[in-house]
Amino acid sequence: MKMLRGKRAVITGGGGGFGQALCVWLAREGVEVDFCARRADDIQKTCDIITAENGIAKGFLCDLTRPESVSQFSSQLLLSDKPIDILILNAAQWLSGRLDDQPDTEIINTISSGLTGSILLTQALLPGLRRSDSADIVSMISSCGVPNFTDSIAHPAFFASKHGLSGFTTKLTQQLSEENIRVTGLYPPDFELTGLDSFVESQSRMGERLLNGRSIWETIRFVLTQPRSCHISSIYFRGPTREDLNAGG
Repeated sequence: MKMLRGKRAVITGGGGGFGQALCVWLAREGVEVDFCARRADDIQKTCDIITAENGIAKGFLCDLTRPESVSQFSSQLLLSDKPIDILILNAAQWLSGRLDDQPDTEIINTISSGLTGSILLTQALLPGLRRSDSADIVSMISSCGVPNFTDSIAHPAFFASKHGLSGFTTKLTQQLSEENIRVTGLYPPDFELTGLDSFVESQSRMGERLLNGRSIWETIRFVLTQPRSCHISSIYFRGPTREDLNAGG
């Protein structure tokens, strides 16, 4: 039985990688998927996968670093009277290096895409979320948002973006619970995506390989299918970073 069937989900960064996988996996559950990406051909690729499996998906162009683009995306989503049952804040621009390794524009875009854009979109979509009788917001934060975690090659601005998203999610969890909207923050370490169909290989010992994106999806699915009295506010994962595994090898 598919407990999520008939729900409507909005996913940011659905044009590739883990965001695309989330769109496909949700569609397989019978969820109607609305997602955004920055390139039209990426939107087409995600839609092609889902429609080939008889799923329902619609993609929208949106650049989360531009407030007017976020506003246009949210306005299009709210044209439908159908409630928004699930919002997954997945998109974030990756940035690595030391503080003086990157130009100002990259730093600004990293903060804008991973933090400011997510805040503005969530704010704009509140009317749609409030129309649902069982709305969930899932925030993909990353271990870079965990206090005192430094074991990553991510740029300080990426850390700042993730700590900001963590603070936003934590406060939102408390505020929106009063309206029966659950907010959950996920803090995964580095993970790999090994395909849309492969189940997680379970023979390796802890710490021997990167967390698989499929495990993160199964965790999200678990959160979304809990009774409304069960509000899981934060989920932390243990696992090696790419640097740990490279050092071990």
